[in-house]
Amino acid sequence: MYITPGIPDEEFIRDEGVPMTKNEIRVLSLSKLRLFPGAVVYDVGAGSGSVAVECKIMAANGRVYAIEKNPRGIDLIQENSKKFGVDIHIIGGTAPQALADLPEADRIFIGGSGGNLRDVLETCDEKLKPGGWLVINSVTLGTGPEAFNILKEKNYTLEAVQVNIAVVSQRGRAALWQARNPVTIIAAGKRG
Repeated sequence: MYITPGIPDEEFIRDEGVPMTKNEIRVLSLSKLRLFPGAVVYDVGAGSGSVAVECKIMAANGRVYAIEKNPRGIDLIQENSKKFGVDIHIIGGTAPQALADLPEADRIFIGGSGGNLRDVLETCDEKLKPGGWLVINSVTLGTGPEAFNILKEKNYTLEAVQVNIAVVSQRGRAALWQARNPVTIIAAGKRG
């Protein structure tokens, strides 16, 4: 069992076509979430559930809600929850509608918005407690600046970092650096 963030990617049950926040990006995103014991956390666009699993491990007596629309993704979240022995509340559906009946959140991670970024952020703003933190990861050129501007309009405290990771990949006898896609991580604190 891991007590630090950064469970190796290969430890998670995965499926081609279901996204997963990679280890190094997950570690940074979790640190930006500023988790604490008892936190109510949403993982919006949870994919295979890697962020939700690690949130639940770090905030063991909190409540973690994984929101995912893909039926295979929902299955993977269930399988990974079981594998790591954590209880995650899985909400099948599309954000922002799937957030309607959830309790107020202390922390929200957005790994995917399904093309409804403004609507998702509007609803997350309504659901996030004052003093809460929201972290959004962006891999597309437009999503990062759009999210930053929407949250700036709402007077959030903002941090942003763009991360470029390269990992060692074995090619025959040679070890080469293999670049991964750059990711923009935006952390936003809701003013009280």
